Amino acid sequence: MSILQDFWCTDELALHTFASLPAPDLRNCAQVSRSFNRISVQSVLDQHKIWNAQRSAVLQLADNPNDLDGLSALLLSVHVKSLASVTFNLKRVTSLQLALKSFQKMQRLVDRMASLHTVYVNWPSDAYQNQFISDKMLAAACKCVEEFLDAIISKGCATLQFDGFNAFASKYKLKKTPAITAAEIPRTPTAERLSIWEGARGYLPSRHTRATSDVSSPLSEEGNYSRKPSRFSISTPWISLTPSPKLSQVTKLTTFCADSTGVFRPPFSQWTFALLKASALTSIDLSLQDIPNDGVESKLILDRLAEAIPDVTTIRLYNARSGLMKDFVAWLGRFQQLHFLHIEPACFSAGNEIDGLDLQAAARLPDISRLASSSRFLCAYLASCRIIDGGHLPRTLVLIMRHRWTSSTESAVSAFIKDVERLHNAIVEAPFQCSRLGIDLSFDSRFPDRAKALGCIWNRPDSPGSDAKQVSLETPPCFRPTESGPCLTLVLRITERGDEIQRGVLDKEVMAFCRMFPTLKEISFCPYGPFGPVLPLRKEGFDKLKSICPELYRASLFL
Repeated sequence: MSILQDFWCTDELALHTFASLPAPDLRNCAQVSRSFNRISVQSVLDQHKIWNAQRSAVLQLADNPNDLDGLSALLLSVHVKSLASVTFNLKRVTSLQLALKSFQKMQRLVDRMASLHTVYVNWPSDAYQNQFISDKMLAAACKCVEEFLDAIISKGCATLQFDGFNAFASKYKLKKTPAITAAEIPRTPTAERLSIWEGARGYLPSRHTRATSDVSSPLSEEGNYSRKPSRFSISTPWISLTPSPKLSQVTKLTTFCADSTGVFRPPFSQWTFALLKASALTSIDLSLQDIPNDGVESKLILDRLAEAIPDVTTIRLYNARSGLMKDFVAWLGRFQQLHFLHIEPACFSAGNEIDGLDLQAAARLPDISRLASSSRFLCAYLASCRIIDGGHLPRTLVLIMRHRWTSSTESAVSAFIKDVERLHNAIVEAPFQCSRLGIDLSFDSRFPDRAKALGCIWNRPDSPGSDAKQVSLETPPCFRPTESGPCLTLVLRITERGDEIQRGVLDKEVMAFCRMFPTLKEISFCPYGPFGPVLPLRKEGFDKLKSICPELYRASLFL
């Protein structure tokens, strides 16, 4: 027993005592001994709801650098030496100067880690993106962010996720005639005439100002963008993040997630596209909510992405504005190695937007094996498959119908069932085998409320004066037992904790949804965030579900 345990008897009592100390005293206690360090750091992490930092740490960075936030606590720790998943959230940091100090602290933490697996950086910089930023400050910011990102990659990060990164978007503009598009990438370098300023720029000492010797490269920035001149100067030097020449030697990145397209625009895009091109990337997630309105620039971003990651096997698209999906669906045809395609139903905000899509390029993808989207999009895809050459069709396909459950009224349930029936009929007519049909349900509010309302429909006795008979709640044909029918699975994306599900708190609610799928063979409970370990559902809960779905053979819980 350690001296600390001998004095306090339990860690819980020590944590309770340390939690009442002010920040300066906690900093001092963390330097007394390894035992004091462990308790002092954990007492701070407990305040920020970080229970196991080495497994998952969500760090909300404080605006005041003197505050003892989760990041500062981990910097004091001598025990945490690796991070499986870490989130750096700069939402509370409201000035650029403090943001750069935060990036320096973040880099110090990364440098101390032996390894990193998943890193999420949220930098919503709306508070200062329109403020005046001098060239000196911009160069310092680019260097600071660049060194932090290089440190992440050097630690073997496999999954990298960005959000925000739009602090300097207003400082750059697209040229009227961009030099590079995917369809017009020159294969041999061509000499370009440099202006007086461009010729002199090579003598500047800053590492972030560089001549445009590789304008014809698909990763070039200055061939496509220029910095907006300030009111104090006619010309401005080019400043951006510069990718490390060792990037291809150290990167282990396999998954890239962009919740904002800011990382695909200067000054970050040079580093981003170089990283994507150097990595053996297999999966990319794109949120399209802030993609530029300029059609030329949005096409340029898509072209450069297709050039940087031609062999990606998984693409997920989210939050597209109305009217954008026509270009994106055509763009998907350029990824001939694609296996899994996920398009969030919200990308098709207009009801008739799917009807005008040309899906033949997507239908000709030779290796596609898993497709997730709305019922309407899946039906349109299957219809396109029926009119193309059979040699280009997939051998077998897993279809996942994504649906956001917003109401449990009779009309909403009826509409949902009709969508499933429509998809089933399309599967029956498909020119290939569909081995699995997944129903993936997410919810706009608390899951128990929606399930309770659905249960009231199931449990209500029919009466002659009731309009319940006007709504067909019978099992759709695709869910009836058939010899050649696809294996039916159900995914419930809920926010309730795993221990609540295992204790049976939600058994009645889950059973209300399972009653719609009596031929169900597998059910999974998933959180909205990244998945953790998988556990089987307890036997008591499984038996209850099996009494409704006799063919059920697996029930899994993702933590």
